[in-house]
Amino acid sequence: MTVTVDPARCIGCGMCAYTAPGVFRIEGAVSTVLPSPDKTQAARAASAADGCPVNAIKVKR
Repeated sequence: MTVTVDPARCIGCGMCAYTAPGVFRIEGAVSTVLPSPDKTQAARAASAADGCPVNAIKVKR
């Protein structure tokens, strides 16, 4: 699983970190991917990408 967040698009709403806390965290005003994302949360990461209000998250399985 490869997860990326476009920091130029991210508004830091926190929905992704709430949905997949083993993959994302909010740092400052943007979301970041944890250094070792929990691969068991791939479905949650995909849900976070689908629910991102600004389409800043991309997930490749």
